[in-house]
Amino acid sequence: MSTSSGAGRRIRRGADTRRRIEQAAADLFVARGYHGTSMQDIATAARVHVQTIYLAYGTKAELLRAAASWKVSEGEDPAIPPPERRWVREVIAEPDPRRKVRLYVRHIRHVTQQWAPMRDVMRAAAGEPEVAEKLAAMEYGRYQGPENLWPAIAENGQFRDGLTAGDAAVLTYAIASPDTFRQLRERGWSWDRAEAAIVDTLVRMLLKT
Repeated sequence: MSTSSGAGRRIRRGADTRRRIEQAAADLFVARGYHGTSMQDIATAARVHVQTIYLAYGTKAELLRAAASWKVSEGEDPAIPPPERRWVREVIAEPDPRRKVRLYVRHIRHVTQQWAPMRDVMRAAAGEPEVAEKLAAMEYGRYQGPENLWPAIAENGQFRDGLTAGDAAVLTYAIASPDTFRQLRERGWSWDRAEAAIVDTLVRMLLKT
């Protein structure tokens, strides 16, 4: 029993250390930029030896990737597959299509609030192949969200006539995006107003009246 509990504590400490490193990395990358942040800077901020970071992540690009994954996970373990994430289960379980759209847009709002600054860092550092690959994978993952969630609406005949689940996924990807939220925010809209406008636009474009 004591051996098992000791192993559990070590696992938790290891996970806590990784989260601390990734949060410190995210804060510094956003404040100083990717190229302006060293691994030693991150180690100092996270209160760990720099060798600990190299052993855990290998490269600065991999640490950026891990920090971005942590920021977009909304507090869940980034290793959890997207279909098993809490927000996905909530959208799937919701029977009302309008409520499904609202839950999805609320998720993108949260992602934007948490991840958008890191996305800027990744775009600026996209000359690094590892960073460019991760950024592309995250963008594709954002498209896969509605691609996997909307077929249930299509099967229930709730999309507008002639609109396929694939077309609905493309429209959702384009309209409910971090860039849309940020552009509305930059023009003085509140988060609530931006969210409501995106939901209203998608409901009118996707669903039967």
